[in-house]
Amino acid sequence: MPLQDALRSIVSSLREGRFPNEQAVSQGVVLRVLHELGWNAWDPHQVWPEYSIGGGRVDFALCFPAQNPVVFFEVKQPGRGEGGDQQLFEYAFHRGVQLAVLCDGKTWSFYLPGEQGSYEERRVYKLDVLERDSVEAAEKLERYLDYHRVSSGTALDDARRDYRDRSRRVLAQKTIADAWRDLVEGEEPSIMDRLSTEVETKCGIKPEPDDVMTFLRQLRAGTIPCPVSPLPLIEPPIRPPGPPTDPRCGFELNGQWSGCRTAKDVMIGILQRFTATDASFPERCYRHPENQGRVRTYIAKNTAELYPNRPDLEAMSFEFTPGWFVATNISNQVKDRIIRMACDVAGITLNVHLRYSL
Repeated sequence: MPLQDALRSIVSSLREGRFPNEQAVSQGVVLRVLHELGWNAWDPHQVWPEYSIGGGRVDFALCFPAQNPVVFFEVKQPGRGEGGDQQLFEYAFHRGVQLAVLCDGKTWSFYLPGEQGSYEERRVYKLDVLERDSVEAAEKLERYLDYHRVSSGTALDDARRDYRDRSRRVLAQKTIADAWRDLVEGEEPSIMDRLSTEVETKCGIKPEPDDVMTFLRQLRAGTIPCPVSPLPLIEPPIRPPGPPTDPRCGFELNGQWSGCRTAKDVMIGILQRFTATDASFPERCYRHPENQGRVRTYIAKNTAELYPNRPDLEAMSFEFTPGWFVATNISNQVKDRIIRMACDVAGITLNVHLRYSL
């Protein structure tokens, strides 16, 4: 299946950050997919780049017959697709094009600009190629963009039918629980941070990420955690620098034990030891599939990648070696995931060469 193979390759490249701008997405994603869907991507009369309309330009116009646009395509930089629909709708309105696509490489949004409602309500379908398997993604792309289906009008008819299909609402309702689970399991930072901020506002103390995650998981399971009995307000003693208070917290690498004060110190210590042995270790971690969560990267060259669109959280990171940072505003579960990924990259066998306790 050429299209499925192409999608698997594209997904791999997206995870590795190989499409840094709109031009890269256009050439490496959009034109490649259109070619597999039967379009002659090298014939400007069929796939018209920079199509002029209403004083502006749309990135691509798919034409049938030649030079007659039937689909408008707007391409955005990865992660910058939101907000591009207004411009796309204006272009479609001026030319009377009935089907429009907004793509940032990762997500493909299919619109019917001529229908009623908001931009969101006129979106027929949103495909996230990182979340769907290649078979399902290929089916959706073929349904709305296959050359023969578009040229015959079948794609537009199906899009209109899908738009009016009431079962779409039922499907969305059934998916709410799964989406909530993925947000919780993926530790969506906006949810955790808003809850933490509200707790701090009410009592003056910001909860630990692990405590927030425990609450969210119990909430997802349908149980509300019972409040903890209040402890007496006793000032904790100031702990001088020195050995960790909990001797179980630390790691043993190749028979050498290193005690740590916190789970964060365990994770950072292991990363530093692996880096000291192999200078290429951080780069290889960065490109490892497990380094990419749903909404963040765990190890990166700059703090902005660790917390996309959240500059207020960038300080919650640690430069474990010059030029490489690791996120620290994470639960112990994610710290464990990072350590296991690091072991995979370094070729270290858990419970043989490395033992650790968070």
